[in-house]
Amino acid sequence: MVKGYGEGGSQGRILVVDPDDWCREFLSQVIKLLGFPGFRLATTVDEAFAILEEISFDLLITDLNLVEFQRLLENCHRRFPSMRFILMAHRRTPFQPWAFQDRMEIVLKPLSLDEMTRKIREAVHYTHRIQVEEAFRRWKQEAFRLLG
Repeated sequence: MVKGYGEGGSQGRILVVDPDDWCREFLSQVIKLLGFPGFRLATTVDEAFAILEEISFDLLITDLNLVEFQRLLENCHRRFPSMRFILMAHRRTPFQPWAFQDRMEIVLKPLSLDEMTRKIREAVHYTHRIQVEEAFRRWKQEAFRLLG
């Protein structure tokens, strides 16, 4: 497992997928500011899939207007059950319901530094908490198995 050293020592593997250079640059600066060194940037869904073959992530940040973004979301949802999603939308982008809406946040472009900082921090910390709870549950089951 790759560990990042974000605020509070939590993990912070973040994948940003957006075709716009300014957006990727802005988000990379926000992520660095938060102290999460474990992030990667992609321009296309295919590039994101290649990166996802190498490593898993705690958070995916992508644009709703990205070609094939839905295929990316569904693939990540299936492969990485604890992954959280931040979806960026333009003000006129139509939204559709997803089965895993409880794991996503939607932000509107133009992006706000304060909002993105808060959303990224919350998403990574939530994912880390779920992973710790799952590890504790497995450890507890193993302890009961050994004792009983």
